[in-house]
Amino acid sequence: MDIDKYEEAALIAQKISFAFEDEYHDKERRKMFYTFFSRYLLRVDPEGTLAPYDALILLWRTYPDEFAHMLKEMTAKGLIPD
Repeated sequence: MDIDKYEEAALIAQKISFAFEDEYHDKERRKMFYTFFSRYLLRVDPEGTLAPYDALILLWRTYPDEFAHMLKEMTAKGLIPD
């Protein structure tokens, strides 16, 4: 595994996790995050027991194309900065 790609994925996962925490108070935005988490993260964490950051890293490691697609969608919806 390329350490540079791992570092980049970790930074993206951290950015998503921080954005989720920052927007948690906003009911509509929180609902949007949950929609994305349900669509993408439940595939790698069906029990929903992992923290979002850990599930995001697992998604990246297991299904990198889906991770990239999720990132693109979340950015387009304005949930995370470019």
